[in-house]
Amino acid sequence: MSELAYHNEKFINSEHGRSVRIMSEFLASKAILDDNNIDKTIVIFGSARTKPKNKYYQAANSLAFKLGEWAKNQKEKYAICTGGGPGIMEAGNKGAKEANAKSLGFCIELPFEQTTNPYVDKNLEIQFHYFFLRKFWFLSKSAAIIVFPGGWGTFDELFESLTMLQNKKTTSIPLVLFGTEFWKNTVNWQRLIDDDLIDKSDMKFIHFSDDVDECVKTITQRVGSPNS
Repeated sequence: MSELAYHNEKFINSEHGRSVRIMSEFLASKAILDDNNIDKTIVIFGSARTKPKNKYYQAANSLAFKLGEWAKNQKEKYAICTGGGPGIMEAGNKGAKEANAKSLGFCIELPFEQTTNPYVDKNLEIQFHYFFLRKFWFLSKSAAIIVFPGGWGTFDELFESLTMLQNKKTTSIPLVLFGTEFWKNTVNWQRLIDDDLIDKSDMKFIHFSDDVDECVKTITQRVGSPNS
């Protein structure tokens, strides 16, 4: 008797089985989020290369801690969410862990992210092969996004988020760029406006911040349960 298709490893890992792998990754991620009663996430993006003594690591750690403390008192169930790797991601998960809040990691194997950081909750470590599914889940449940300085991956996540917000493909949420000097020196936002590449009104999607408490206030004033 021939093997059942879903037990056939050769088929599952073949070109023909790609759609099965994609659907499996999508549904398995959803199951973990549902089983852990996660309604919404607060997403922190940033470089995997940032070291613990760096001011941005320390700010991300403090920010995640304070947002984690706030999240525990909300009617809806929140998780602090990162890409699960080192650097800024580690700082975010560490802050969540210190606040005893849910610490979620959307992990993927990359050159600078060979292992999941130790601060992701074991039951909330979700491994991805497909980038597009990982990015879908980053945005799908996000109630707020904070982006710290980073490289190609961080820029990809930032501009994907801005594109979705601009085109109303996701709910309007606060998006904070932490580290004003970095973001305004690295991206010439005014040039994009002057050259008619974006509209001036598109900048309303971005809030610049250099202060953890101000960032927390910006997010919590727009997010959360009114009766919590």
